[in-house]
Amino acid sequence: MCPTQLLVPVYEEGEGILALCAELRRHSVPYDSLKFIFDFEEDSTVPVIRELQAEDARIVGEMNGFEHGVLHALRWGFSRAGPGPVITIMGDNSDKISLIPEMIALWESGSTIVSPSRYMPGGRQSGGGLLKSTLSRLAGVSLKCLGFPTSDPTNNFKLYDGEWLRKQKIESTGGFEVALELCHKAFLQGERIAELPTEWRDRTSGESHFRLFAWLPAYLRWYLLTLRALLSGTRARTSARDD
Repeated sequence: MCPTQLLVPVYEEGEGILALCAELRRHSVPYDSLKFIFDFEEDSTVPVIRELQAEDARIVGEMNGFEHGVLHALRWGFSRAGPGPVITIMGDNSDKISLIPEMIALWESGSTIVSPSRYMPGGRQSGGGLLKSTLSRLAGVSLKCLGFPTSDPTNNFKLYDGEWLRKQKIESTGGFEVALELCHKAFLQGERIAELPTEWRDRTSGESHFRLFAWLPAYLRWYLLTLRALLSGTRARTSARDD
């Protein structure tokens, strides 16, 4: 069986990753590697990662070899992904990681991307800021109404097929819009995207590094490209992973 790889970009998230690892243990989440990617050795998260490594050989701390920032940390992890499911998780422990076994099962059934959704029936979101959550919901639900396979493409808690992921050229320039970009590209390529309801909760410690107004133009670009593809009926045939 292909290994399950968990990928977590971090920046000053010591408390968050302790909580994340506790949740992984509490729910007996299966994984073969848990990689934390940081920008610099002075990050206060690094000593926490070292302590966790001493307790669990599956845990890896790795410095981002590209430019600093969450986008490039994710790119660094993506470029080194192996075959099998690659699951991106945020270091603030806001995601419902107990869903991971279900996500892996959907990958095993042929999905290239598995997208937990806050905005489908059964999903919910607690906190996050009214403007940010409203824009995200409007974008996702409007695309879903037009036939997009997920109502929450901007959620960065996702599973990607590792082989497919390594073939993608990341064009994002801001930050977390990369999840929307990858959903857009998978859709155009005819890859299967599955969704399942999730619950998202705002962080209880640390500081958010989400930059809404700085990244909004980048989100808008991928939203409009996806909207145009839906309205024009542009899509490749269904991927061979469906066979």
